[in-house]
Amino acid sequence: APGRYSSARMPAVHEDLTAVAGAVPLLNGTGMRSVVTVPLKVEGRLTGSLGVAAESPGRYSNEEALRLQFAADRIALAVESARLGELERLRRGSLSFLVEASDLLAGTLDRDQTLALMAQMTVPKLATWCAVYTIADQASEPYLSYVLHEDEELIDGIKSLLSKVPPPDPVPTPGARVWTAPGEVAHQAALRSSMRSLGLSGGPTRQVTPGIGPTLATASAVGGETVVLPLVARNRVIGMLTLGKPTDEHFRQEILELAEDLSRRAALALDNARLYSERTAISQSLQRSLLPPELPTIEGVEVEVIYRAAGEGNEVGGDFYDVFPIRDGSYGFAIGDVCGTGPNAAAVTGLARHALRLLAREGLSGPAVLERLNSAILDEGARSRFLTLLYGEMRPQEDGSAELKVVCAGHPLPLRLRQDGTVEPAAEPQPLLGVIDDLELYQQTVTLDPGDVLLCVTDGVTERREGSRMLGDDGLADVLTTCTGLTAGAVAARIMRAVERFASDAPSDDMAILAMRVPGLHKD
Repeated sequence: APGRYSSARMPAVHEDLTAVAGAVPLLNGTGMRSVVTVPLKVEGRLTGSLGVAAESPGRYSNEEALRLQFAADRIALAVESARLGELERLRRGSLSFLVEASDLLAGTLDRDQTLALMAQMTVPKLATWCAVYTIADQASEPYLSYVLHEDEELIDGIKSLLSKVPPPDPVPTPGARVWTAPGEVAHQAALRSSMRSLGLSGGPTRQVTPGIGPTLATASAVGGETVVLPLVARNRVIGMLTLGKPTDEHFRQEILELAEDLSRRAALALDNARLYSERTAISQSLQRSLLPPELPTIEGVEVEVIYRAAGEGNEVGGDFYDVFPIRDGSYGFAIGDVCGTGPNAAAVTGLARHALRLLAREGLSGPAVLERLNSAILDEGARSRFLTLLYGEMRPQEDGSAELKVVCAGHPLPLRLRQDGTVEPAAEPQPLLGVIDDLELYQQTVTLDPGDVLLCVTDGVTERREGSRMLGDDGLADVLTTCTGLTAGAVAARIMRAVERFASDAPSDDMAILAMRVPGLHKD
């Protein structure tokens, strides 16, 4: 009777399907005449239905419907248990995937590597192909930054196809949205290729050229469903993650949800990489501004400098050097080390280097130059830093020697290498700068004879460590004794090689080496 099979939540018996056309659409055309259906329920929640059909009419009674319901109640529990198990498996897999993705993304601060990781984590796990668009700033248009397909031979074709499609709008709305433009362009490209292969492009019939195959393959690869997920970091859209399927394929909802979780993590990693790159670029630019652009050519004296910044380039170091003309025939040279790194150290470094040039060119003596610099550093107040500094003035002489007037304020002592291989300190230690107001400094005069070398370094060289061992002043002197007869450039290079070989770990401090040599009268 009507109503006995009208609700999916109740057992239903249909005695003759021919009496009510389309009552059970799934059985249309099968020859089935009678059917009984019962609901699959778990804790009162409808999860499905179970049906049995027969070719003869009136086959089932209410008692048989109740017996089927009895079986369905047990089947429902088994089906629900299997469903929950599958959901738990998917949940665990998703969590494992996201944890691994987070670890990989957190392991790099390189922008290009982050883009590559984003694509590699989605292909082929979540999609057949992937494209990442980035946005430099809110005034810029999205830019296609990375494309990946599970078949590497199709990557260039997809790039070419996407270049003909306006990028998706950078909408911050969370979740995936369908993007039809690539599929439409792919369909048009495939249609044109097919027409050309059939000779329908207005010219005579011709064979398919080698370029048509990849076009058709690309169109097929991009012809399925394409979705776009916004990359939002710090309340700003910084790009879009585009995922695609080949022709006639669609994304499952759980895949889209997983992709959305991934996009949030990837966006933050990409933005962190951007910030780190900007910070590194600023630091490197600032570091370059704290060092002289080039060394002057000094007649009668060879000058060579090697500078190595420690770390990954995201901190401005405190080591600096300078060689500059003071007046006709006289040159100033300096090598120093500001305590610490970062902006405050950079401020003192810049102050020291530029103040040295200005004060020296005013005709002040070496001690007077450093005493005024000391006062300027103390005037910085809380931003001031301790500064060790070796400063000197050099004047080449007519007899082929060079006269140096040196002040060593708390810095590693300069070493003098004579032609006979003897190494000795070329100055005495004096107080460092930036500590006390009233400094009483004095300068010492050193004469470099032809063939002599003056070596000046920062403490990153002498304090190079390997376990409990340290290179030290004695170790540096031992290396310098092997440099007799070498040019200033060769001396600096040998010292740097010795320092690098002394320990296997990367340097933890900046290193600067300044070597000055008076050429020999006969050998050079």
